[in-house]
Amino acid sequence: MRRRNFIHSIFWGSLLAGTGFHFRNLQASPFPGSDKRTLVNLLLEGGPDFRHLLVPEFKTDGQSYGNNYWTARATAHRINATNESMEARWKQYLRVEKDGVVFGIHPKAEWLKDMFQAGNVAIINNALHSTTRDHAHSLLVLQSGDMNTGRNDRARSGWGGRLAQLAKGRVISMTPFTKLFCNGEHPTNPLDHDNSSVLSGSQLRQFALYYPEILKTNPDANGSEAVLTRALRSYYEANRKAIPTNSPFYRFVQHEKVLRELSDQLTTRLKSVPVPSGMKTLFDNESSNLVNRGFGLQLRNLYDAFACADILDFRVGSIAYEGWDSHKHQINSIEPKFEDIFGKGKGLDLLFQALQKDMPKAYENLVLVISGEFGRQLMSNGDEGTDHGRGNSILLIGKNVKGGIYGDMFPANEIQRFRRPNEDIRGLTGIDRVFAEVCNWVESGSGDTIFSNHKSSPLEQGLDLGKILS
Repeated sequence: MRRRNFIHSIFWGSLLAGTGFHFRNLQASPFPGSDKRTLVNLLLEGGPDFRHLLVPEFKTDGQSYGNNYWTARATAHRINATNESMEARWKQYLRVEKDGVVFGIHPKAEWLKDMFQAGNVAIINNALHSTTRDHAHSLLVLQSGDMNTGRNDRARSGWGGRLAQLAKGRVISMTPFTKLFCNGEHPTNPLDHDNSSVLSGSQLRQFALYYPEILKTNPDANGSEAVLTRALRSYYEANRKAIPTNSPFYRFVQHEKVLRELSDQLTTRLKSVPVPSGMKTLFDNESSNLVNRGFGLQLRNLYDAFACADILDFRVGSIAYEGWDSHKHQINSIEPKFEDIFGKGKGLDLLFQALQKDMPKAYENLVLVISGEFGRQLMSNGDEGTDHGRGNSILLIGKNVKGGIYGDMFPANEIQRFRRPNEDIRGLTGIDRVFAEVCNWVESGSGDTIFSNHKSSPLEQGLDLGKILS
């Protein structure tokens, strides 16, 4: 066997994070459907500026929020702080009105606007993501869902992993490297984790131990690769019968069996599931219309995970889009990313279209959570960007989301603070408050267990998150 093929087989073998995996031997019919509720978490690493995505209506009144925002943020929008320039920029945005609040959605996020107007997007404002502005620490807090997470608690469990454990299902990680969000809870050590419920799905259509093409048509073929492949399969099969179950080597040979059986099921299923033609434009090297084709590939694998949901016991998905630390030239750095994710005919639009057409049950039972580790400051800096802030917004998207605005979108107390450097959005609602409601929707009653302290976290006055999902 060539060295690269051997390494390839070992690489895929390592994707089963634990050896406690058991998968049902199911029929290969495409789109069997699943009525299980599923959470997909989209992590925007770097601190996304949602105040650039969602902006207030421009006003000429110098004491208004709309005037102070556009004046303080003029350089980030690459305009002069004149009424004419600010109003012209505002008119480029897609105007939306909800419950008396008028705001604009970025013109490159037209799909998001359509989903909001359809009542399928909840915007949770003034979320307290972190008490610091440190990327590494804030990412630990966000993914663990625990505001008390320390700077060095890198082995902690993640709230997605804990949810999957309680839901008796799997976390499927579509990212190249598995995020802390996916880590399950360790049975005894709260500062450690257990990954027996995690499966890497970064290449589900290539999820298989190496098997030479010639063996698929001629099982008795000669040649070094064919002979060695048969020998290895026989070797593991013989050792599974010979090695005592209490031997440390038994886990290794059992791991090979589980992986082989799973890969056979996934390969058979996905052979009958063509990639939707539209979705090919998300990741194909020649025809991709995304800036980040890697994100497009994650979405393709997410679609495949839903197609194999019954095989995988799929309950929690993890995807990510990096590069949101927009200190300089914000228009160039984040607006193309907004379009990749929220644009018409782009990432989420094509994924949701494909799910709605091919797997309507999955579409109906999906909730998407979008957040980053923190937000940006109220005033833009001198480099056409914005610096680290603390509070931010969280987006929930799905058919079961009660769409609307949750929390004060444009707090009056920010008007004076726009004029002072280093001010940021004040976090009034703990992120664990929001995530606990999502978990309760996926698996009834799980929020109290996954976020044991969430009821003591801050909650913006008058805010009710109890009916945000139906």
